[in-house]
Amino acid sequence: MKPLMLLVGLLFFPMQVNSFENYSQKITVMQINAKWNKHHNVDLDGLKNCKVQFAWLEDQPESLKNMIQTVPIIVIYDGKKPVRQWSADLSFQLDIDLDEIQKTINSIK
Repeated sequence: MKPLMLLVGLLFFPMQVNSFENYSQKITVMQINAKWNKHHNVDLDGLKNCKVQFAWLEDQPESLKNMIQTVPIIVIYDGKKPVRQWSADLSFQLDIDLDEIQKTINSIK
């Protein structure tokens, strides 16, 4: 799983080098989902002390698409380092609440 989290980070963050440098010491929560599965997006708006990003799987390079087996997927980064990841099961839903994600974020600080 770590190679997947690293690949996701490398594919997204180099595109935003200047803005990412400002967040290099901050926590980022990234969600990737497929457009056909948008009704299972996880609402991350209530998270505090982090930057939240979202991307459609269809808009990603083939190398990343081939690595993701289920969507949605949520990855927490501390700077550029992936810290925690949640992936959907075969139902293509994530069984997670914001409290669990927020506890992970708080434990990083």
